[in-house]
Amino acid sequence: MPAILKGYVRFMARLSDGIGWFAMFLIYLMIGVLLFDVFSDKVLGVVQNWTLETAQFTLAAFYFLAGPKTLKDDTHVRLDLIYSRLGRRGRAAIDAVTIWIVIFYLGITLWGGISSLQYSWETNQRLPSLWGPPLVPIKALMVVCLILMILQCLAIFLRDVARIGGGDHDEL
Repeated sequence: MPAILKGYVRFMARLSDGIGWFAMFLIYLMIGVLLFDVFSDKVLGVVQNWTLETAQFTLAAFYFLAGPKTLKDDTHVRLDLIYSRLGRRGRAAIDAVTIWIVIFYLGITLWGGISSLQYSWETNQRLPSLWGPPLVPIKALMVVCLILMILQCLAIFLRDVARIGGGDHDEL
């Protein structure tokens, strides 16, 4: 594999790891917000309007940000009836084909996400609640994470092609 492609695969692996590491801490933020909500309601007797939606947005951000790392680490859900019985090169061949189905799905989702983000931006869309937070930030994060997942899929494809070619590319 050419050095520039190896560099791309390694860069995407490091980027996905870093984003995944950051996403891990969002769970603690969500727990903190929910604990504050319970404390505020039960101890102080003050109901907060923003805590539940903040927790929901934090969880959504966690899912979006965890996507590239999940793809990179191959920890997503897979039906392994045949796949698990194949060797490394056989699995790489299957992955090199099926990753394009994932890329197609992510591309369609990205198209819809961009359209939804444009609508939210143009109309200053907000949640219809007492707090009424704007939806642009979470939709923008979704679009960015979909792009990152597509870039990670391309890195996976390049790694699998290298494996099919017989190279030992575990370091990628």
